[in-house]
Amino acid sequence: MKKCFRKIVIALGIFTMIFVIVFSPLLYYVFNLNFYVKLYEKNEVFNVIDKQDAVKLTKDIFNFLKYNQKFNKFTLKNDLPYFTNDEISHLNDVRILFNKIFFSYYICLGLSVFFLMILFEKNIKNYLKNISLLLILPSVILIIMLAMLYVFGRKFSFLFDKFHLIFFPQGNFAFPEDSTMIKLLPLNFFNDFFVRLVISAAVISMIFIAIGIVLCMISKKIHKNTNIGENIERVRF
Repeated sequence: MKKCFRKIVIALGIFTMIFVIVFSPLLYYVFNLNFYVKLYEKNEVFNVIDKQDAVKLTKDIFNFLKYNQKFNKFTLKNDLPYFTNDEISHLNDVRILFNKIFFSYYICLGLSVFFLMILFEKNIKNYLKNISLLLILPSVILIIMLAMLYVFGRKFSFLFDKFHLIFFPQGNFAFPEDSTMIKLLPLNFFNDFFVRLVISAAVISMIFIAIGIVLCMISKKIHKNTNIGENIERVRF
């Protein structure tokens, strides 16, 4: 494989792999009801909203975000109102954003697999080296980015506001503190969610780095054994 083409493929692969690593945890946790319940318990949501009501509201949100299923209003305990039209409008914007993220994720996942395939060479040593680079480089870059993001995440309210201003410029994401949306999904909920995503992405990156190092070592061992074999053949000749 020509070096120039190989470098282009690896460069593109770094981008797609970073996207896959970053958003794989999101796909796992974003519709994980048990994970939400744990965060509700940690953030004392059930002290404000009845547990059954909170679970029902969460399932309604999941169905809306996943299938665009209409909300079916019901009477909540503790005299709490159901989601308002403004809250549902914001959730619709979230649904649109998620669709874009998920679509991009699967495109990047497919491209990453494709890049791994076209990097294949008959020379197994070179192929393993190419794969190790495609695993190690994006993971190292991502860990550096996540470290920086984690530092900024200490001021999560600032990061949270900036995120909404960027992705929801229409500004329909601000609700009063006594709204049902805020009571169900308080700021600390999103903070904990964010930390879990960052840690999960970092763990995946470290696993990929470890695999890449192992493949690199195998590649070097094959190269060494090949050289030894060639030297023996020369001596015999």
